[in-house]
Amino acid sequence: MQSLEANPFLLPDYLRLGTPKQQELWEDLEKWKILKNLNGFKPTIAGTIPLDIQTETSDVDILVKYNVPSHLQKICYAKFRNLPKYSFSEKTISLRVTLICRFETNDFQYEIFGQSVEPTEQFAWIHMMVEHRFLSFANPSFREEIRSLKRRGIKTEHAFCQLLDLKGDPFKTLLLWNQKSDEQYKELLYNRGY
Repeated sequence: MQSLEANPFLLPDYLRLGTPKQQELWEDLEKWKILKNLNGFKPTIAGTIPLDIQTETSDVDILVKYNVPSHLQKICYAKFRNLPKYSFSEKTISLRVTLICRFETNDFQYEIFGQSVEPTEQFAWIHMMVEHRFLSFANPSFREEIRSLKRRGIKTEHAFCQLLDLKGDPFKTLLLWNQKSDEQYKELLYNRGY
């Protein structure tokens, strides 16, 4: 397992110096004060843009922790309701009550996922950390093949499992890989030609 203290994804500053798309996201987050407005909820960016595997239709996932669900709902309503395609809903995902706020700016579609656990304990974060480890050990063609599958409409977790020939539910399978060693990652990638 990776140390969270040394994790560059925990603070959004990496976006400012990242790929052109990451820099564009940083500017949008600053312009609309999105992270500042969510400051009390530990906003943490997840998904494909941090990993540089986004496609033209990728949205921005922001994981947050709430203590009182209505508090998050009030903040989202107060800060984002005037943005295009604003919506707020509640779902149960993996037995966790999840609040989802969606909206758009001129440049990005956003989804805020609120749960009563730390962002770094949410499954979307763990999936991203596993995907990051695969990407960091794989050759560059792996990233391109992931993008290619995503452009064909395949979800990120499914794309990783398909390329790596991992069986079972992709969401559960990637969670299990969070416990594996770097050597196990490298061995699987090597055996798959990456």
